[in-house]
Amino acid sequence: MSTQQEASPEAPGTFWGPRVAALLFLAAGVIVLGWAFAIPERATDQDVGPRAFPLLVGAGLCVSAAISVTQAFRGADREQNEQAHEEARLTDWRPVAVLLALLVGYLFALSPLGYWQSTAVLFTLVARILGSARPLRDALVGLVLALAVYFLFDRLLGIHLPPGIIRLAF
Repeated sequence: MSTQQEASPEAPGTFWGPRVAALLFLAAGVIVLGWAFAIPERATDQDVGPRAFPLLVGAGLCVSAAISVTQAFRGADREQNEQAHEEARLTDWRPVAVLLALLVGYLFALSPLGYWQSTAVLFTLVARILGSARPLRDALVGLVLALAVYFLFDRLLGIHLPPGIIRLAF
């Protein structure tokens, strides 16, 4: 066996997978930052403008992606690579696919149904998909969290979220 093959900790066919994923992750961060800078900055008396949170998310994505790209191109050791293959083999991808479909549905339900209604339902369904056997508790926790976030953004920060079909009186 040559020294070149012994030094490579990667199994054949696994060279580009993590690298492509890390680069796509970085591209997503750059796209989010581009969209954030495209948001018009209005002259307001608020400390936090409409760009603040998208810029924060985009910067976080870019930093995380830069770390991922560095690690992916630097390579992992053989033990770590074997562990990743074993975890991928044992992973049940059905809940991941269902959660992804649920998030897409949430995206479409958000505007017509409203933020706090859609989010409460999303939380309940996600808990159920992930194995919770207490739907009433999950619905209550989802409702409380959704209303708390709604009031934080809509009422306190002035960042209006979709009110939906049931408008809150307060």
